Amino acid sequence: MEYEPAGENYLWAKKKEVNGRFYWLPLKVHLQDTMDIAGWLWNHWISSGQRNDLISGMNIHEESCAEALVRFLGGIHDIGKATPAFQREEGFSISPDLNQILMENLERAGFTGIGEKDLLPSARATHHSLAGECILSRLGVRKDIASIVGAHHGKPVDSIILCEEQSAYEANYYQNEDHNSLIHRLWEKVQNNIYQWALSESGIYRTENLPELSLPVQVVLSGLLIMADWIASNENYFPLMPIDEMASTEPATRFCYGMQKWCRSLPIEIHEPLNVEALYKERFGFAPRQLQKAIFESIQQIEKPGMVIIEAPTGCGKTEAALAAAEQLASKSGRSGLFFGLPTQATSNSMFSRVNAWLKSFSENYSQSASLRLQHGKAALNPLMQELSSQIAEDEGHESTVLVNEWFSGRKTAALDDFVVGTVDNFLLVALKQKHLALRHLGFDKKVVIIDEVHAYDAYMQQYLNEALRWMGAYRVPVILLSATLPAERRKSFIQSYLMGTGLKKREIITENVNLNTEHYPLLTYTEGSCIRQDVSLSMASHKIIQVKKLQEDRLYVLINDLYQRGGVLGVIVNTVKRAQEITKTCIRLFGEDSVALLHSNFITTDRIEKEKKLESMIGKRANRPKRKIIIGTQVIEQSLDIDFDVLFSDLCPIDLLIQRAGRLHRHDIQRPEHLTTPVIYVMGENDDLSFETGSRFVYGNCLLARTQYYLPDKIHIPEDISPMVQRVYDLEHDNPDFGTTLNEKYRGFEEEFKNKIQNKENKAKSFKIDAPRNQINPDKYNLIGWIRDPDRSETDEKSYAQVRNIEETIEVVAVKRYGTGYGFFHSKNAAEIDISEQIINPSIAKRLSAETLRLPHWIAGASSSEMIEWLEQYNRENLNIWQEQSWLKGSLGIIFDAEGNFQIGDSGLILHYDDIYGLEIIKKETLK
Repeated sequence: MEYEPAGENYLWAKKKEVNGRFYWLPLKVHLQDTMDIAGWLWNHWISSGQRNDLISGMNIHEESCAEALVRFLGGIHDIGKATPAFQREEGFSISPDLNQILMENLERAGFTGIGEKDLLPSARATHHSLAGECILSRLGVRKDIASIVGAHHGKPVDSIILCEEQSAYEANYYQNEDHNSLIHRLWEKVQNNIYQWALSESGIYRTENLPELSLPVQVVLSGLLIMADWIASNENYFPLMPIDEMASTEPATRFCYGMQKWCRSLPIEIHEPLNVEALYKERFGFAPRQLQKAIFESIQQIEKPGMVIIEAPTGCGKTEAALAAAEQLASKSGRSGLFFGLPTQATSNSMFSRVNAWLKSFSENYSQSASLRLQHGKAALNPLMQELSSQIAEDEGHESTVLVNEWFSGRKTAALDDFVVGTVDNFLLVALKQKHLALRHLGFDKKVVIIDEVHAYDAYMQQYLNEALRWMGAYRVPVILLSATLPAERRKSFIQSYLMGTGLKKREIITENVNLNTEHYPLLTYTEGSCIRQDVSLSMASHKIIQVKKLQEDRLYVLINDLYQRGGVLGVIVNTVKRAQEITKTCIRLFGEDSVALLHSNFITTDRIEKEKKLESMIGKRANRPKRKIIIGTQVIEQSLDIDFDVLFSDLCPIDLLIQRAGRLHRHDIQRPEHLTTPVIYVMGENDDLSFETGSRFVYGNCLLARTQYYLPDKIHIPEDISPMVQRVYDLEHDNPDFGTTLNEKYRGFEEEFKNKIQNKENKAKSFKIDAPRNQINPDKYNLIGWIRDPDRSETDEKSYAQVRNIEETIEVVAVKRYGTGYGFFHSKNAAEIDISEQIINPSIAKRLSAETLRLPHWIAGASSSEMIEWLEQYNRENLNIWQEQSWLKGSLGIIFDAEGNFQIGDSGLILHYDDIYGLEIIKKETLK
């Protein structure tokens, strides 16, 4: 369509001053940049399957219309800047002279009076993203597409009423409320010209050609638009122009230059592996086990992939089976990346190296670079992540390397990277109302998702997990869930959530010849379109019988002494840090310091990592094991380490976690002391009166402890008994333990308390959880308006993670030790680093120091979390203020322990004591020796 220019070439999108020189970016140039980038991302960055699924959620006749729509969105996204409200913005730290030049240019272009003071006293009521949505609505664009433009700054409008109220701010849009005034008509013409240009340049041509979109498609396209806008706004790729240049002379050259600088790797089009033997040998260096072959063959038969649940014991090769399945499912669904989610940073770190090795083989097969990222709060301190970040993949001879693309290093862009390993929180955040949530959806939509240890997530986390799975179903994203032990209700909940996300109602899910309550084990459950399938024929080559023996607390040290003297590696896993520390102190007193090792979560991060490495080198696979050793720890041992005990002592805990702990017992095929050739787990804390130990009761609750005690057998047959035991303990509706007349009423109280706790967690999770996806195409009813109303406003990853985990709030501090008048690391590498107080300006010192973190419970001073943080902030201003000048430490809170490892918290009478052997202890001042 031909149209007459009306001064739109003089509108600015960005401006700045550098060393006295003025720069700007004309609005039309920025819109052209964003349009071209959006089109390139559609054709080259998103995966083929992702593209096809998006097209299926659009009401279009030709596939080319989808690309045209994406380009149109890029070209129209900032139409709200074509308003006097935006053009009058002075900007932050912008020279008045630059603002004056731009206003004079607009005056000469016909925008008479634009530079007058106090022209628009209510300009803040019309943010340019909201203005863009309203302008498009006035031009006849439906709510689905208009709301995408309104959401391009990360948050859609909360209510259509907000759009309707914009009629009260006509001057913000047209400079004059009089519709017949020349200036009003000029702004209308400018906005219409930009709109017509975007229609024509994109290939849409007419408003009625704009397709209708389902809500999931709107979310992903919103994410794609934000991504394109952010790339176009990065001045390293698309620089601003000198103020005297009116337009980009060579738009195509500008675009090619920018994208060549941004793009480090292209998505890999994954082919389906057909030979399981060859795949395992090439990827992992060994032949597949019987279980792995069976899983591969079952998935090979799937035509319409969806969710896969693999339930099998620890140590049987589930990780390799999942990675192989990911390749199969990626090919079938046209996905080009992977997210591997795990419960903790420690498990994520361990998996990161394994995925890196897999990805190297994978990328070499395809002769393409692959971008890999570790995503959790301490990822920047991971040695492998640092190594990958330091490598630069050049064009010559590096096409098959694994690399890190720094553009994806931001908090909100990390999920967009091709291959990501991280804590499960990053997946749960898919369901959390949060600004720029669409970017996270865009990133997960192009991947296969693997979530490990799904049994480890409580009722609160499961609400977010189920909702995230529902959205993955809406996107047809393949999801692989791994678990050693999974209650049937959770299995059913996961499957139903995913399939309902695809648009099915419960009654439409086909379950012929499938029993979701089955006790078969190992078990493969998966979806095929609207059907649920199962493979109950999986088997394992090895079987193990674990003897379970009850142990009274007063017999613990007698038995440990007997076994220790005869030799062997003894494991002790208890439910609280304090209890682990107490047992360690007693064992050191009885057997000596060299005989005992302790691991829990209350060590300085670097100490904990070092202790984990020592344990794995001592009792891991192919380790040179000591003749005798006592290893004491908490839940961190059951989750993260590939270690092997000859005999195990454990506090009573829920049956699935007890089985996890037992997975560290006789884990490897090695020669053992003669008296420990039979695997035995001694369970402490069983109580005939159901009066459980205080710490265990606080962590796990009475109900599951009581049910585990009741159903725990004298022998556990691995794998045959795993599923039946878990089903009985967690099936509160059908399996009712009988504790006798006296105790049954007490138990019923436990059960009621447990159900209420779950209900409370489910209700609490609803506060910030997004609604379920709507697959129907109905633009007026299902659009982005109100999609993330009342969002969580966490400003850091740590706070967001806490929101989806519902964890007890903790405060992270950096721990240093007093040396003379200064301070240094608890473990200095050399004499020059004993006092580092004058070396904080050194980035290498600051970076190392940023890893020396401890987590403190907020209650330690008897104050609220905010009060404790305020006290620590004041302490830091007085003692460590220089830290705020160093990027690695900025925002950190530090504490200086004295030479004996003590730190007093204000006037609370409580002392934090840190010890290399025992970790952090909280003691009363009067008991300090």
